[in-house]
Amino acid sequence: MSDGRFSFPACVIAGKRRLDVDDLMMLRKHAFSDGIRTEDDARLLLAIHRACSSSCPQWDCYLIESIAAYAVHRQHPRGWLDDTNAGWLIEILSVDNVVHTPLELEIVLHALDMAMSAPERLYAFALEQLRLGLAPDSRSAYALSRPCRSVGIDLADLHYLWRVIRSACDGGRLALSALERDILQAIDAIAEPAMHHAGWNSLIGSLRLRPEPRSGVRRTAWLKDFGPPALETPHQAA
Repeated sequence: MSDGRFSFPACVIAGKRRLDVDDLMMLRKHAFSDGIRTEDDARLLLAIHRACSSSCPQWDCYLIESIAAYAVHRQHPRGWLDDTNAGWLIEILSVDNVVHTPLELEIVLHALDMAMSAPERLYAFALEQLRLGLAPDSRSAYALSRPCRSVGIDLADLHYLWRVIRSACDGGRLALSALERDILQAIDAIAEPAMHHAGWNSLIGSLRLRPEPRSGVRRTAWLKDFGPPALETPHQAA
């Protein structure tokens, strides 16, 4: 692809109303016979997807698996996500650090699922998508995928949260970075405790800080305001 134009077979596929299995097979045969091997491959696949208004489940699975697997298993260090690779994922999947489609948010989550380890900034980025999705009238990826637009945290939100932070569970308590803790406390402040699921209130009570890494990310790097600032005063560690 050059000058903003697609080459074959992308030029045949991009812009269709719906991406189907035949499109997927054509692309895998002629463009990605060896899978997604470079950043350009990943960007091309994502560009084709964004140029079409809908897609079949098989295409969606291929997109999620291919880009996540490239980030985790093709880039170095293989099997891990370092700060550079995490930054690349954030850059290609978000605008101003906000993911706007549920499918692209799933790529982030799947990469976290696949990786043996990932930097704090990517976990914090995923948590921030939850916070942004709780904003009134939000059109972010998480808001669009949320089954119920309740004011507080509900069971579906807890499932998302656990998927992101499950690796931080240590002896029945959550050992989080200061940045991750601040985002969760910002979420907690969105509604009164009675509006949140009981499981959320228990989780907030179990937070503790883990030792800061030498090269930590700024604590407020991913906090974006909707309305009044979410963190107007310093929080005390639980």
